[in-house]
Amino acid sequence: MNGDKALKSIMCECAWAASMSKDTRLSICYKRWVKRMGKKKATIALASLMLRICYQLLKERKTYIEYGTTYLDKLTEKREESMIKILKSKGYSIEKINT
Repeated sequence: MNGDKALKSIMCECAWAASMSKDTRLSICYKRWVKRMGKKKATIALASLMLRICYQLLKERKTYIEYGTTYLDKLTEKREESMIKILKSKGYSIEKINT
């Protein structure tokens, strides 16, 4: 994040607070990123995500909708669907088994 140092420090503090919350989209993203990036870079990435969300909310004049734990479920469903689509295009026969 380049730009205003005050904005960066405020957003990083907000990102840290959001990362400590439970069962929110932001905390789930933070936990996934911290495994790959480490705490500091994951906090910066989360601050950037929050800033992009704020921009879109202001631009489109919408309210924030918290997905909670369903966010990760939707993400894995999309990933599964895309994998199935790729395999079917390569000629494999795939059936999803509900357990």
